[in-house]
Amino acid sequence: MMKLDNIYIHGRTFFRNSLYLYNTASGIEFNFIGYFVSIKMKTIPIQQNNAWMKVIIDNKYDDAIDIKPNNIESEYIIFNNDDKQIHNIKLLKASEAIESHVVISDITYKGEILNKPLYDKEILVIGDSTVSAYGNLGKATDVKTLYDTDGLQGYAYLTAKYFNASLNSLNGSGWGLCFSPWTTPMRRPLFDIYDKTSPFSDETFDNKKIKPYVIMLSFGTNDSYYFDLGKDDKNKDELINEFKLTYHKMLVKLKNDFSNTPILMVYGLMNEKHNFDIMHDIYLDNKDKFNLYECFILGDSQGVSGHPSKESHKEISQKVIKMIMEIKDGRN
Repeated sequence: MMKLDNIYIHGRTFFRNSLYLYNTASGIEFNFIGYFVSIKMKTIPIQQNNAWMKVIIDNKYDDAIDIKPNNIESEYIIFNNDDKQIHNIKLLKASEAIESHVVISDITYKGEILNKPLYDKEILVIGDSTVSAYGNLGKATDVKTLYDTDGLQGYAYLTAKYFNASLNSLNGSGWGLCFSPWTTPMRRPLFDIYDKTSPFSDETFDNKKIKPYVIMLSFGTNDSYYFDLGKDDKNKDELINEFKLTYHKMLVKLKNDFSNTPILMVYGLMNEKHNFDIMHDIYLDNKDKFNLYECFILGDSQGVSGHPSKESHKEISQKVIKMIMEIKDGRN
Protein backbone atom coordinates (compact mmCIF):
# COMPACT_ATOMS: atom_id res chain seq x y z
CA MET A 1 0.00 0.00 0.00
CA MET A 2 1.26 3.44 -0.91
CA LYS A 3 2.27 5.58 2.06
CA LEU A 4 1.46 9.27 2.21
CA ASP A 5 3.59 10.23 5.20
CA ASN A 6 4.78 13.86 4.95
CA ILE A 7 2.94 14.33 1.64
CA TYR A 8 0.44 17.17 1.36
CA ILE A 9 -2.74 16.28 -0.53
CA HIS A 10 -4.40 19.03 -2.57
CA GLY A 11 -8.06 18.97 -3.49
CA ARG A 12 -10.95 16.52 -3.21
CA THR A 13 -9.23 13.17 -3.22
CA PHE A 14 -10.03 9.68 -2.05
CA PHE A 15 -7.56 7.16 -0.65
CA ARG A 16 -8.04 3.41 -0.63
CA ASN A 17 -4.61 1.78 -1.03
CA SER A 18 -4.14 4.20 -3.94
CA LEU A 19 -4.80 7.94 -4.18
CA TYR A 20 -7.65 8.98 -6.47
CA LEU A 21 -7.46 12.47 -8.00
CA TYR A 22 -10.46 14.10 -9.59
CA ASN A 23 -10.74 17.85 -10.01
CA THR A 24 -8.52 20.50 -11.50
CA ALA A 25 -5.41 21.32 -9.42
CA SER A 26 -5.77 18.26 -7.20
CA GLY A 27 -2.57 16.37 -6.49
CA ILE A 28 0.34 15.87 -4.15
CA GLU A 29 3.20 17.99 -2.86
CA PHE A 30 6.28 17.13 -0.82
CA ASN A 31 9.75 18.33 0.13
CA PHE A 32 12.52 15.99 -0.98
CA ILE A 33 16.26 15.52 -0.77
CA GLY A 34 17.84 12.78 -2.81
CA TYR A 35 18.36 11.56 -6.33
CA PHE A 36 15.26 10.05 -7.84
CA VAL A 37 11.45 10.04 -7.66
CA SER A 38 8.99 8.11 -9.80
CA ILE A 39 5.21 7.89 -9.69
CA LYS A 40 3.12 4.94 -10.80
CA MET A 41 -0.30 6.02 -12.06
CA LYS A 42 -3.10 5.51 -14.55
CA THR A 43 -6.36 7.15 -15.55
CA ILE A 44 -9.96 6.16 -15.04
CA PRO A 45 -11.54 7.26 -18.33
CA ILE A 46 -14.65 9.43 -18.25
CA GLN A 47 -14.63 11.22 -21.61
CA GLN A 48 -10.94 10.64 -22.40
CA ASN A 49 -8.43 7.87 -21.76
CA ASN A 50 -5.81 10.47 -20.90
CA ALA A 51 -5.24 13.13 -18.28
CA TRP A 52 -2.81 16.02 -18.13
CA MET A 53 -0.56 16.13 -15.07
CA LYS A 54 2.15 18.67 -14.36
CA VAL A 55 5.28 18.34 -12.22
CA ILE A 56 6.41 21.65 -10.75
CA ILE A 57 9.79 21.70 -9.02
CA ASP A 58 10.66 24.56 -6.68
CA ASN A 59 7.66 26.57 -7.94
CA LYS A 60 9.14 26.93 -11.44
CA TYR A 61 5.82 26.75 -13.27
CA ASP A 62 7.31 27.85 -16.59
CA ASP A 63 9.57 24.77 -16.50
CA ALA A 64 6.84 22.32 -15.52
CA ILE A 65 7.18 18.74 -16.73
CA ASP A 66 4.12 17.50 -18.61
CA ILE A 67 2.90 13.95 -18.03
CA LYS A 68 -0.09 12.60 -19.93
CA PRO A 69 -0.99 9.23 -18.41
CA ASN A 70 -3.54 6.88 -19.90
CA ASN A 71 -5.61 3.98 -18.62
CA ILE A 72 -2.62 1.61 -18.59
CA GLU A 73 -0.76 1.80 -15.28
CA SER A 74 2.77 3.09 -15.95
CA GLU A 75 5.72 4.47 -14.02
CA TYR A 76 6.76 8.06 -14.67
CA ILE A 77 10.03 9.63 -13.54
CA ILE A 78 9.31 13.05 -12.07
CA PHE A 79 12.72 13.82 -10.52
CA ASN A 80 16.19 12.58 -11.44
CA ASN A 81 19.00 14.72 -10.08
CA ASP A 82 22.09 14.37 -7.93
CA ASP A 83 22.62 17.92 -6.70
CA LYS A 84 21.89 16.98 -3.05
CA GLN A 85 19.66 20.01 -2.54
CA ILE A 86 16.22 20.15 -0.92
CA HIS A 87 13.48 20.50 -3.51
CA ASN A 88 9.76 21.14 -3.36
CA ILE A 89 7.89 18.87 -5.77
CA LYS A 90 4.26 19.25 -6.84
CA LEU A 91 2.33 16.82 -9.03
CA LEU A 92 -0.95 18.51 -9.98
CA LYS A 93 -3.79 17.75 -12.37
CA ALA A 94 -4.11 20.39 -15.09
CA SER A 95 -7.05 18.71 -16.80
CA GLU A 96 -10.58 18.61 -15.47
CA ALA A 97 -12.73 16.08 -13.66
CA ILE A 98 -15.07 15.31 -16.56
CA GLU A 99 -12.21 14.23 -18.85
CA SER A 100 -10.70 11.50 -16.67
CA HIS A 101 -9.71 10.70 -13.12
CA VAL A 102 -6.17 9.76 -12.05
CA VAL A 103 -5.05 6.98 -9.73
CA ILE A 104 -1.61 7.20 -8.10
CA SER A 105 -0.73 3.71 -6.92
CA ASP A 106 2.90 4.06 -5.82
CA ILE A 107 5.73 6.49 -5.17
CA THR A 108 9.33 5.24 -5.46
CA TYR A 109 12.30 7.33 -4.44
CA LYS A 110 15.98 7.31 -3.56
CA GLY A 111 16.44 9.84 -0.82
CA GLU A 112 14.14 11.22 1.86
CA ILE A 113 10.77 12.90 1.91
CA LEU A 114 11.13 15.65 4.50
CA ASN A 115 8.67 17.72 6.53
CA LYS A 116 5.19 18.09 5.05
CA PRO A 117 4.54 21.42 3.26
CA LEU A 118 2.28 23.70 5.27
CA TYR A 119 -0.75 25.62 4.08
CA ASP A 120 -2.66 27.82 6.48
CA LYS A 121 -5.30 28.72 3.86
CA GLU A 122 -7.65 26.81 1.59
CA ILE A 123 -9.92 28.24 -1.06
CA LEU A 124 -13.11 26.38 -1.93
CA VAL A 125 -14.38 26.80 -5.49
CA ILE A 126 -17.52 25.15 -6.86
CA GLY A 127 -18.74 25.70 -10.38
CA ASP A 128 -18.72 25.11 -14.09
CA SER A 129 -16.19 25.16 -16.93
CA THR A 130 -14.76 28.53 -15.94
CA VAL A 131 -13.45 26.94 -12.72
CA SER A 132 -11.51 24.32 -14.70
CA ALA A 133 -10.32 26.99 -17.20
CA TYR A 134 -11.95 25.08 -20.06
CA GLY A 135 -10.24 25.79 -23.39
CA ASN A 136 -8.07 28.60 -22.06
CA LEU A 137 -5.11 27.65 -24.30
CA GLY A 138 -7.17 27.43 -27.49
CA LYS A 139 -9.09 29.84 -29.68
CA ALA A 140 -12.81 30.53 -29.90
CA THR A 141 -13.04 28.70 -33.23
CA ASP A 142 -11.12 25.61 -32.07
CA VAL A 143 -12.67 22.22 -31.37
CA LYS A 144 -12.16 21.21 -27.74
CA THR A 145 -9.32 18.78 -27.01
CA LEU A 146 -7.91 17.45 -23.76
CA TYR A 147 -4.77 19.54 -23.96
CA ASP A 148 -6.18 23.01 -24.58
CA THR A 149 -7.26 23.32 -20.93
CA ASP A 150 -4.59 24.12 -18.36
CA GLY A 151 -6.36 24.50 -15.03
CA LEU A 152 -3.16 25.72 -13.41
CA GLN A 153 -3.50 28.85 -15.54
CA GLY A 154 -7.14 29.38 -14.61
CA TYR A 155 -8.39 32.13 -12.33
CA ALA A 156 -9.28 29.75 -9.49
CA TYR A 157 -5.81 28.25 -9.21
CA LEU A 158 -4.03 31.57 -9.83
CA THR A 159 -6.03 33.12 -7.00
CA ALA A 160 -5.17 30.28 -4.61
CA LYS A 161 -1.54 30.44 -5.68
CA TYR A 162 -1.35 34.17 -4.90
CA PHE A 163 -2.56 33.61 -1.34
CA ASN A 164 -0.36 30.53 -0.93
CA ALA A 165 -3.57 28.60 -0.41
CA SER A 166 -4.47 25.06 -1.32
CA LEU A 167 -7.28 24.91 -3.89
CA ASN A 168 -10.26 22.65 -3.21
CA SER A 169 -12.38 22.66 -6.35
CA LEU A 170 -15.51 20.84 -7.44
CA ASN A 171 -16.11 21.55 -11.10
CA GLY A 172 -18.15 20.13 -13.91
CA SER A 173 -17.89 21.66 -17.36
CA GLY A 174 -21.34 21.96 -18.88
CA TRP A 175 -23.04 21.30 -15.53
CA GLY A 176 -25.49 23.71 -14.00
CA LEU A 177 -26.45 24.36 -10.43
CA CYS A 178 -29.89 22.89 -11.27
CA PHE A 179 -29.93 21.95 -14.96
CA SER A 180 -28.14 22.39 -18.28
CA PRO A 181 -28.75 21.65 -21.95
CA TRP A 182 -25.14 20.44 -22.27
CA THR A 183 -25.51 17.36 -20.05
CA THR A 184 -27.40 14.08 -20.47
CA PRO A 185 -29.74 13.97 -18.69
CA MET A 186 -30.30 17.72 -18.61
CA ARG A 187 -30.73 17.64 -14.86
CA ARG A 188 -27.27 16.95 -13.52
CA PRO A 189 -27.21 19.44 -10.66
CA LEU A 190 -23.97 20.54 -9.07
CA PHE A 191 -26.15 21.26 -6.06
CA ASP A 192 -26.77 17.53 -5.59
CA ILE A 193 -23.07 16.63 -5.63
CA TYR A 194 -21.95 19.29 -3.17
CA ASP A 195 -20.54 16.57 -0.90
CA LYS A 196 -18.99 14.37 -3.62
CA THR A 197 -15.39 14.19 -4.76
CA SER A 198 -16.31 14.91 -8.39
CA PRO A 199 -19.27 15.04 -10.80
CA PHE A 200 -18.55 11.42 -11.76
CA SER A 201 -17.86 9.80 -8.41
CA ASP A 202 -20.02 8.29 -5.70
CA GLU A 203 -17.28 8.86 -3.12
CA THR A 204 -18.35 11.27 -0.41
CA PHE A 205 -16.17 14.22 0.52
CA ASP A 206 -16.51 15.70 3.99
CA ASN A 207 -16.61 19.45 3.39
CA LYS A 208 -16.40 20.12 7.11
CA LYS A 209 -12.80 18.92 7.22
CA ILE A 210 -11.69 22.00 5.30
CA LYS A 211 -11.69 25.57 6.60
CA PRO A 212 -11.78 27.84 3.57
CA TYR A 213 -10.27 31.29 3.63
CA VAL A 214 -12.84 32.27 1.04
CA ILE A 215 -15.45 30.50 -1.10
CA MET A 216 -16.04 31.18 -4.80
CA LEU A 217 -19.16 30.05 -6.67
CA SER A 218 -19.49 30.06 -10.46
CA PHE A 219 -23.08 29.08 -11.26
CA GLY A 220 -25.70 30.20 -13.73
CA THR A 221 -24.10 30.15 -17.16
CA ASN A 222 -25.27 26.66 -18.07
CA ASP A 223 -28.56 26.96 -16.20
CA SER A 224 -29.44 30.14 -18.08
CA TYR A 225 -29.32 28.40 -21.46
CA TYR A 226 -31.92 25.99 -20.14
CA PHE A 227 -34.49 28.56 -19.10
CA ASP A 228 -35.82 29.17 -22.63
CA LEU A 229 -36.32 25.44 -23.21
CA GLY A 230 -39.24 25.30 -20.79
CA LYS A 231 -38.60 21.68 -19.85
CA ASP A 232 -40.09 19.60 -17.01
CA ASP A 233 -43.54 21.09 -17.67
CA LYS A 234 -42.26 24.41 -16.32
CA ASN A 235 -42.10 27.71 -18.15
CA LYS A 236 -39.16 30.10 -18.16
CA ASP A 237 -40.23 32.05 -15.07
CA GLU A 238 -40.75 28.85 -13.07
CA LEU A 239 -37.31 27.56 -14.03
CA ILE A 240 -35.68 30.87 -13.11
CA ASN A 241 -37.41 30.82 -9.74
CA GLU A 242 -36.23 27.26 -9.16
CA PHE A 243 -32.66 28.34 -9.95
CA LYS A 244 -32.89 31.28 -7.54
CA LEU A 245 -34.28 29.07 -4.78
CA THR A 246 -31.58 26.44 -5.31
CA TYR A 247 -28.87 29.10 -5.20
CA HIS A 248 -30.28 30.21 -1.85
CA LYS A 249 -30.24 26.60 -0.63
CA MET A 250 -26.57 26.30 -1.65
CA LEU A 251 -25.76 29.43 0.34
CA VAL A 252 -27.53 27.90 3.35
CA LYS A 253 -25.42 24.74 3.02
CA LEU A 254 -22.24 26.76 2.86
CA LYS A 255 -23.18 28.87 5.86
CA ASN A 256 -24.02 25.76 7.89
CA ASP A 257 -20.67 24.17 7.06
CA PHE A 258 -18.42 27.23 7.07
CA SER A 259 -20.11 29.76 9.32
CA ASN A 260 -19.29 33.30 8.20
CA THR A 261 -16.69 32.58 5.51
CA PRO A 262 -16.89 35.18 2.69
CA ILE A 263 -18.65 33.88 -0.44
CA LEU A 264 -17.96 35.40 -3.85
CA MET A 265 -20.68 35.13 -6.51
CA VAL A 266 -18.54 34.98 -9.64
CA TYR A 267 -20.37 35.60 -12.91
CA GLY A 268 -19.96 37.36 -16.24
CA LEU A 269 -16.90 35.36 -17.27
CA MET A 270 -18.76 33.88 -20.25
CA ASN A 271 -20.49 37.15 -21.17
CA GLU A 272 -23.89 35.54 -20.60
CA LYS A 273 -25.74 38.87 -20.78
CA HIS A 274 -29.13 37.16 -20.70
CA ASN A 275 -28.30 36.04 -17.15
CA PHE A 276 -26.84 39.20 -15.61
CA ASP A 277 -30.10 40.53 -14.15
CA ILE A 278 -30.99 37.14 -12.70
CA MET A 279 -27.63 36.83 -10.94
CA HIS A 280 -27.84 40.39 -9.63
CA ASP A 281 -31.32 39.68 -8.27
CA ILE A 282 -29.95 36.65 -6.42
CA TYR A 283 -27.27 38.84 -4.88
CA LEU A 284 -29.78 41.48 -3.76
CA ASP A 285 -32.08 38.82 -2.32
CA ASN A 286 -29.32 37.16 -0.28
CA LYS A 287 -26.66 39.74 0.55
CA ASP A 288 -28.15 40.57 3.94
CA LYS A 289 -28.53 36.91 4.94
CA PHE A 290 -25.00 35.71 4.13
CA ASN A 291 -21.46 37.01 3.97
CA LEU A 292 -21.99 37.37 0.22
CA TYR A 293 -20.14 39.47 -2.34
CA GLU A 294 -21.01 40.13 -5.96
CA CYS A 295 -18.04 39.40 -8.21
CA PHE A 296 -19.13 40.48 -11.68
CA ILE A 297 -16.24 40.24 -14.17
CA LEU A 298 -16.39 40.01 -17.96
CA GLY A 299 -14.17 37.49 -19.73
CA ASP A 300 -12.77 38.00 -23.23
CA SER A 301 -14.55 35.03 -24.91
CA GLN A 302 -11.35 34.27 -26.85
CA GLY A 303 -10.88 30.71 -25.54
CA VAL A 304 -12.51 27.58 -26.94
CA SER A 305 -16.29 27.92 -27.38
CA GLY A 306 -16.25 31.49 -26.09
CA HIS A 307 -14.60 30.72 -22.77
CA PRO A 308 -12.01 33.07 -21.24
CA SER A 309 -8.50 32.79 -22.66
CA LYS A 310 -5.35 32.28 -20.62
CA GLU A 311 -4.74 36.03 -20.65
CA SER A 312 -8.32 36.68 -19.55
CA HIS A 313 -8.04 34.19 -16.68
CA LYS A 314 -4.97 36.07 -15.47
CA GLU A 315 -6.87 39.39 -15.53
CA ILE A 316 -9.87 37.79 -13.81
CA SER A 317 -7.65 36.40 -11.06
CA GLN A 318 -6.13 39.83 -10.46
CA LYS A 319 -9.59 41.32 -9.98
CA VAL A 320 -10.69 38.47 -7.72
CA ILE A 321 -7.50 38.78 -5.66
CA LYS A 322 -8.10 42.52 -5.22
CA MET A 323 -11.66 41.89 -4.09
CA ILE A 324 -10.58 39.23 -1.58
CA MET A 325 -7.94 41.54 -0.16
CA GLU A 326 -10.52 44.30 0.22
CA ILE A 327 -12.90 41.87 1.92
CA LYS A 328 -10.15 40.79 4.27
CA ASP A 329 -9.31 44.45 4.88
CA GLY A 330 -5.96 44.10 3.15
CA ARG A 331 -4.76 41.29 5.42
CA ASN A 332 -3.87 38.18 3.45
